[in-house]
Amino acid sequence: MLSYAIRRAGGAAVVLLLVLTMVFLMLHAAPGGPETAYLGNNPTPEKRAAVLAQLGLDRPLWAQYLTFVGSILTLDLGSSLTTGTPVSELLADRMLVTLELGLVAFVVWTAIGMLAGALAAARRGRALDAVVRVGSVVALSVPSFWLGLILVLVFGLYVPGVLPSSGWATWDEGVGEHLRSIVLPAFTLGISAAGVIARTLRTSMIEALDADHVTFGRSLGLNERTILSRIALRNAVIPTVTVIGMMLGTFIGGAVLIENVFNVPGVGQLVVSSFLAHDYPVAIAATVWTAGTFLVATLVVDLLYFAIDPRIRAQFLERSTR
Repeated sequence: MLSYAIRRAGGAAVVLLLVLTMVFLMLHAAPGGPETAYLGNNPTPEKRAAVLAQLGLDRPLWAQYLTFVGSILTLDLGSSLTTGTPVSELLADRMLVTLELGLVAFVVWTAIGMLAGALAAARRGRALDAVVRVGSVVALSVPSFWLGLILVLVFGLYVPGVLPSSGWATWDEGVGEHLRSIVLPAFTLGISAAGVIARTLRTSMIEALDADHVTFGRSLGLNERTILSRIALRNAVIPTVTVIGMMLGTFIGGAVLIENVFNVPGVGQLVVSSFLAHDYPVAIAATVWTAGTFLVATLVVDLLYFAIDPRIRAQFLERSTR
């Protein structure tokens, strides 16, 4: 188990380094720069050179890259080039919002997706099964960004006051107001994931119900509830866990769009604003945090998959002994 975890963690670290490199190069290749925030769009060459030297951006690109990599490894993220605020403080304020939004959407919509998938498989061919199948296709087909804009329009213009169409209420503003401000972003963020989970669990349970050992269990007199809960659902959970883990990372990464649609002050909104301002330390740190969260979620799912599926363990041990 430990050697498997080390290998997976090493692979995640390599991916994270690639993400850091790509973000760094894209930021520096984009037109403009952080000096624009100080001098405007038409600075003189002398003033521009002075600001670049002040910000440390006049050094060779490889030297700046090594500095950024070193700062990430030592958790010394530096300060914002535009505001001077430590990047760690900016991230600390924003990541709690993103994590709360992502986890609320994840828990609620995972439960809904699993319940819908299990009920659809148990009532295969009936009306409920058809509703779940059609509903999951619709949920998967609607782009979350478009759905968010529609919800902002509906609740901001046609039914104002029912739910806030923009903004984020803190806990200090009241539990009710805080929960109301989460509803629309969480709904938009999680509905497509619920469709994926429902379809995956339904398909896996139907395959398990059609297996020979289930037919044999029925011939021995096992009731349908026992077959569904102890045989079909257990076998169907293994592939569903993988999908759920990928969805957890998607909830965090997908918040980049949803937070900007609903004006939620999370890491996603920070990523967009820092890229627009060419604020290199903030943009890189926020992007690496988002990618790192996704990779950690994927790593946790890999380890869970390794723990609950003996076939994965057997394959890994077989490759290790070669």
